[in-house]
Amino acid sequence: MSTTCHACAIDAYSTAIASIAYDTDYAITECRTVRVGIGDFSGPNGDRAAQRIASLFRKQKIENLALSIQTPRFFPLDTASSRNISNESFDTHCRAEASFLLNKPGEYMHEHIPYTARVEEEPVRKHLLFYYPSDVLEEVCRKLRAFYPISNRSHYLKPMILSIAATCQPFILLELEHEYLTFSAGSNGELEYFNFWQLSHGSDAEYFALRELASDQKHRNYPVYITGNLAADKSLSARISNAAGTSFHPFSLVELFAMQRNVRSSCNSPVELKALSAALVNLYEQHPS
Repeated sequence: MSTTCHACAIDAYSTAIASIAYDTDYAITECRTVRVGIGDFSGPNGDRAAQRIASLFRKQKIENLALSIQTPRFFPLDTASSRNISNESFDTHCRAEASFLLNKPGEYMHEHIPYTARVEEEPVRKHLLFYYPSDVLEEVCRKLRAFYPISNRSHYLKPMILSIAATCQPFILLELEHEYLTFSAGSNGELEYFNFWQLSHGSDAEYFALRELASDQKHRNYPVYITGNLAADKSLSARISNAAGTSFHPFSLVELFAMQRNVRSSCNSPVELKALSAALVNLYEQHPS
């Protein structure tokens, strides 16, 4: 029996909607982008932005929608907690961590991805935390819920990292954005390493990307997948690749999961990849095989 998951991803300047169906293989049944950014949801025109996105799904019967957003700012943090900690206690732990990191911690939401355990018997487990403004996500959810129930919502990095980890193959995911750079590495379905660099100038991306690729000896032989709006600068990507002495592969869920494409889009733009990641992770939770 085929199952379909629908997702919506919103970044600074655009929104992508995606649908992935699964029977014995993955098939993309919807993938479209419109020029509606996260800022368009605030103010008097916010309802109009939600209506425009809802119209893209008008022909489909959607029982739930996975929402993924790229907030204007976010703060990653590594933390460690007891392996046997309850969900409620872990949430309290994350909020306590926020009070040391943020000036107004009550205005932020958090999510986490566990790092791979070095030894299964270790009493503690490391986690990657993401803190991001709650008002941005709540505003978007409030407007979209007028059209569709939202099954889950997240900062876009979580499903993006989890989607490439789901291949269970070694990976380095290098994300180049105009304001920041993220560097993720993992294997066997788990995250092993993460780093984040805030960028003041475009030239910083080249410096910090090379710094990470040169210093991270543990994952030196892992294939490097590149994505992000700044990754569209082919000359920049080529300079980093040549200087690092390693080949870059475009981050493509279509290729990684041998997906069928029943759409015209290549499904490889940064915002489309965010939407596909959200849909895939939601679907993968239902069909992990």
